Amino acid sequence: MINPSMFRCEFKRHLLTVTTKTPPEDVQQHPDLNAVHSYFHYTRGRFVCNEDFEMSQRRVRFDMNELSRLAAKATGFESCAKVEKYPDGMYNKTFLFTMHNGAEVVGKVPNPNAGRPHFTTASEVRNVLKTPAPKVLTWNANARNSVGAEYILMEKMAGIQLHQVWPSLDIKGRFVVVKALARYQKTWMSASFSRIGALYYSKDLQGSHSLDCTYTNADGQEIKDTRFAIGPCTGREFFDNGRATVEFDRGPWSSVEDYRLAIGRREIDSIASLPQLPKSPLTLCGPHSYKPTREKKIAALENYLKLVKYVLPTDESLNTSYLWHPDLHTENIYVDPNDPTRIVGLIDWQSADLLPLFDHARQPYILDYDGPQLKGLERPKLAENHKDLSPDERRRALSLYESSSLVALYRKLTYDQNKPLYRAMGYCDTISYDILVFAQNLLVDGEAHYQALVADLQNCWADLPGVRSRGNPLFPFQFSDEGLAAIENNVVAAIRGMEYMKRIGQKTGELWPEKGLVRHDQYEDAKEAIKQAKLELYDHLGLDEGERAEWNATWPFDE
Repeated sequence: MINPSMFRCEFKRHLLTVTTKTPPEDVQQHPDLNAVHSYFHYTRGRFVCNEDFEMSQRRVRFDMNELSRLAAKATGFESCAKVEKYPDGMYNKTFLFTMHNGAEVVGKVPNPNAGRPHFTTASEVRNVLKTPAPKVLTWNANARNSVGAEYILMEKMAGIQLHQVWPSLDIKGRFVVVKALARYQKTWMSASFSRIGALYYSKDLQGSHSLDCTYTNADGQEIKDTRFAIGPCTGREFFDNGRATVEFDRGPWSSVEDYRLAIGRREIDSIASLPQLPKSPLTLCGPHSYKPTREKKIAALENYLKLVKYVLPTDESLNTSYLWHPDLHTENIYVDPNDPTRIVGLIDWQSADLLPLFDHARQPYILDYDGPQLKGLERPKLAENHKDLSPDERRRALSLYESSSLVALYRKLTYDQNKPLYRAMGYCDTISYDILVFAQNLLVDGEAHYQALVADLQNCWADLPGVRSRGNPLFPFQFSDEGLAAIENNVVAAIRGMEYMKRIGQKTGELWPEKGLVRHDQYEDAKEAIKQAKLELYDHLGLDEGERAEWNATWPFDE
């Protein structure tokens, strides 16, 4: 069999991507704010993949005059002196309202793709465990209000975004920031919850399925807090790629096994219900490449459902549920401009669900880097020949060494001060975790790789802690030689499709649409570059007219 580990990183990187924010754009003031087109539409760029749909998912109409009035009222004014729109995020419209005395209020209105109405906003508005976050002034999670949409109005976070100073910080300064984030992570573990889902104020869940909010504090006391309730998850994976239109179990759940089984059933229900399967952002599919089908995807997920109980952590501390910030990158971390190593706040708690610790156990995004990844407490090494390298090569080698050193410092700090989180990080490096995480996006891609992973699991089945804890049952699948050959052929074809996608990316260069998105001034050039790269690929593959027609039918980019 082909070793699936050769392209596991590609899927993990895709499953764990983030978006960023930049300062607000200066929109010319207009006496009727509802007449400003850009307030309600996506204006940050153009999509070269299914643009009409993507734009519709980021278009929301509401009464901007009323939202502005409410922002002013929340600070004791009758009107705002200035209204600005932040460059569009992928899921929200965000505005900066400035009062006549200079006070600033940030307003957020969710896009249609942000999640199910009411729940997305309601779940974001709740206290955060001893973590500085923007103070919420007022909100309404019911779109049938005077604004005509859900909204949150909050104080603007003090300080500056970390991304403004991160490049200029030396490794000592960066480590001070990382130590602060590690302390917050330790704090978030001071309250463990008995349920999995999202945290809401109880009054926002009236008439909806919910569970009592019971948690254990740092002193080991079990507390039932009637102000809060646990309701449905709001994470992106429960709504993206058409899932928002499908009815399935979004929680809450009383056990980690129920939660993980629900993820598999979510994918099966979405695959069976959606009129068309989403097109993969990683793989080009067609003749001479991999051809996904509903049957292949559901077969992989049925295997997943049979494996869940055997691959979950046997260490119950890793299955315990916590509230966690899901998106620790430099745009969401605010620091003191006079001391940029001092964190003054964390923003963007949207989609911060109560999940098992192993689902939170990844290093903060600010530590991510391109290059060989460290394992465990491994220490980085500077290339022995670094003195013989050219200046540019030496600079890159030193940058890689510093980036990996910061990761090593974070892991050692976590090992010393937060043992459960460190153990959870270790679990995330196992094949058991891969069996869980790679199943959660099979609606979109990965079933060929997943089946290869399942087949490889047989080789280490008896060593899995979850198998030993259940009395060493036999491996639940039998693969014939023909079945193994079919799995290998699918993996080879999928890898080939990924190579074709990378070829398109290399041909288009700087015009490559990251997440399908390009700047306005790049749009026509990007479409033309992709078209030319496609024709070159067709010629390279020697496709006949019929095969070209098949490729065109599955081509993910707009013509």
